[in-house]
Amino acid sequence: MRHDPYGVGVLSKDIPTELRRLRLLENALDPLSIAAIEKLPLGSAPRCLDMASGAGSMSYWLADRHPGGSVVSADIDPRYLDAERAPNLTVRTFDVREEDFPAGSFDLIHTRSVLKHLPEREEVLARLARWLAPGGWLVVVDGYWFPSDDTAHPEWGRVLQAIVEQMNAQGGDMRWTRRLPGLVARLGLTDVSVRLAPSLAGWEGWGEQFHRWIRPTIQQAGPTLVQKGYVTTEELERFLLSEDGPHLAEWFGVVASVVGRVP
Repeated sequence: MRHDPYGVGVLSKDIPTELRRLRLLENALDPLSIAAIEKLPLGSAPRCLDMASGAGSMSYWLADRHPGGSVVSADIDPRYLDAERAPNLTVRTFDVREEDFPAGSFDLIHTRSVLKHLPEREEVLARLARWLAPGGWLVVVDGYWFPSDDTAHPEWGRVLQAIVEQMNAQGGDMRWTRRLPGLVARLGLTDVSVRLAPSLAGWEGWGEQFHRWIRPTIQQAGPTLVQKGYVTTEELERFLLSEDGPHLAEWFGVVASVVGRVP
């Protein structure tokens, strides 16, 4: 079994705050996933895969939206998933780097906030494309972090850079998402589209939801960031104690919804 960045480190589900962090992430990103999927011509009984489904919100949404279809909710650690949530929902323990579905198994595959964390991200992306039936749709939602020295709040710079370095040290690439549309097209998918949403702090609506997610993420990672020498305890505390509001408006990066169709 290869190294699992979700089984250890700052994203581990053994950390007591991880479920809350995932639910905050869902609150911020579900509208982007839903907006990408709602406009797709999936028919009345699509076979759906929600890969790396986390706390399950998109799996449940898909099951409710397509009662005549089927939804596989797959995650390497499905402890937060409710297999009884819907009759057309199946929960599977699944390592996307090691396991396979037969080619052409699904009409829709959705995955979010996972590929940039996996060293095998491009291998996994190709595997997802193989699992789609002709005419099937791939929806990938993931973020791209801007360079930390571009911030208007230099007191945040070291902390923002620290979380990027920690994620990259676990096998991630926090700027890989820029390559995603081109990689999807190279796999032979057509009708490739990209929708970008800013990851903001200090504004009402989606931006504040994201800020409410990013602060808990850094708080959860904080002891590791200090232990590894990325930041000092004082720098971390200043970031965590900073007040929300328009005076701290910040643009951390963008979140991309990338969609493609198998011919």
